[in-house]
Amino acid sequence: MSWQEQTASYSLPWKPAPHCISFYSGLVPFAPTLPPEVKRSCPSCGPEPGGEEKKGRGNPISVQLFPPELVEHIISFLPVRDVVALGQTCHYFREVCDTEGVWRRICRRLSPRLREQGSGVRPWKRAAILNYTKGLYFQAFGGRRRCLSKSVAPLLAHGYRRFLPTKDHVFILDYVGTLFFFKNALVSSTLGQIQWKRACRYVVLCRGAKDFASDPRCDTVYRKYLYVLATREQLGVAGTTGSRACDCVEVYLQSSGQRVFKMTFHHSMSFKQIVLVGQETQRALLLLTEEGKIYSLVVNETQLDQPRSYTVQLALRKVSHCLPHLRVACMASNQSSTVYITDQGGVYFEVHTPGVYRDLFGTLQAFDPLDQQMPLALSLPAKILFCALGYNHLGLVDEFGRIFMQGNNRYGQLGTGDKMDRGEPTQVPLCACSLCSTRECLYMLSSHDIEHHPAYRDLPASRVVGNPEPSPGAGAPQDPGGTAQACEEYLSQIHSCPTLQDRMEKMKEIVGWMPLMAAQKDFFWEALDMLQTAAGGVGEGPPTPDS
Repeated sequence: MSWQEQTASYSLPWKPAPHCISFYSGLVPFAPTLPPEVKRSCPSCGPEPGGEEKKGRGNPISVQLFPPELVEHIISFLPVRDVVALGQTCHYFREVCDTEGVWRRICRRLSPRLREQGSGVRPWKRAAILNYTKGLYFQAFGGRRRCLSKSVAPLLAHGYRRFLPTKDHVFILDYVGTLFFFKNALVSSTLGQIQWKRACRYVVLCRGAKDFASDPRCDTVYRKYLYVLATREQLGVAGTTGSRACDCVEVYLQSSGQRVFKMTFHHSMSFKQIVLVGQETQRALLLLTEEGKIYSLVVNETQLDQPRSYTVQLALRKVSHCLPHLRVACMASNQSSTVYITDQGGVYFEVHTPGVYRDLFGTLQAFDPLDQQMPLALSLPAKILFCALGYNHLGLVDEFGRIFMQGNNRYGQLGTGDKMDRGEPTQVPLCACSLCSTRECLYMLSSHDIEHHPAYRDLPASRVVGNPEPSPGAGAPQDPGGTAQACEEYLSQIHSCPTLQDRMEKMKEIVGWMPLMAAQKDFFWEALDMLQTAAGGVGEGPPTPDS
């Protein structure tokens, strides 16, 4: 619904004066604009100039004669959608509806138990919209009825940031780090579908959580444990007073919410994301630091419920060891592969089995069974912002909001309209939202954060009006896969770098993006280091005073 349709309920059968915002019998006819220099009518000004006073209307009273606190108090009783629509009518109401006083009252009405407004430039408005837009919807697969249902919302949750369904339960993380545990939320109906149990209860599993993960397979029966990345206060060393915050990973049983294992890291290491990969006996935990580096450790899930203490080794992942100039922004995983997205929009793959590699790329040409952690770069003409990884296919969303799919398409899961596999990223129709799928249900999460800047930007005019980019399999003989377009984009990025040092670093990064063999990438990186050193640049150490 457009803003005009939303505000149509405020229209009156008569047309108000274009310069006047007035109250008539409790209804408010809004003028589209209100220039500051226009004279506003009030009781002492008499009738409106240029026309006679109509019968039954009385003298118009300007809304600006009321105290601002009273106007804010009245507006705060409106629904959130109406407050936003009212702010679209004129400059005066835009300023009034955007004040923190209005949003503070709205926030306390929506979430009476919310004690703090959170952080950000507009904390109360952000908190109100987070709690107004939060919601979790799901639709069961199969069966005769296809209905969309909404889950029970916990009153204590400050928006919805992430969620994860397990066999019988659902876990939700809010924006202040509280992890909620929905017990026995999913039940089977008489028609064999999975439905939400209205009488389900939720409890707070833990606080101070940053991220959480479980078995990456889509079948929820494998999700026995829940790994929670959190921050905890640790007592100081012997001889000192006070405490310090340290990151840790806590492991909970998904069936009961009982904590069975905990590992604590050094206070100098700060992480922001956790994913799992591998089998239960060799479960690898990948941890992303705030600086964009990837660390990993291996645990045996079959022994987590045994009461014992041991030390695990935290090692730097090969993608951060071989490509130290890359800064990873986020990652996704399944049982046998991992995807890394850098802050510059590059995509790198780790594929650990030949079967999955063949489904994803259509060949085993560059697969090395002796070096499964070697990152492989995908060549794309635009920056990638988000990704999702299935067992043998993946989806990518670029900076223009376009979706690219790649991999096995035996069941039509790529959304291309056929069942042909795609060995390269192929664009599909525009449709993107935050969702998660299991074998039983499709879940959709909603919670809008006004502090997040728009993720997408408009396509350049040359790409909209000119020739479209050829997708793999489309039969375009001149530029298969969009290689020429990608190279033009790379040259443009290099040209925008201000110094030679920046251009060298950008070229190293572009080499990592290109679909080259590992030996070829090592050759180009070594050659670039030699050229950088000869030109007075820096190789791998800190800069010298002469340079």
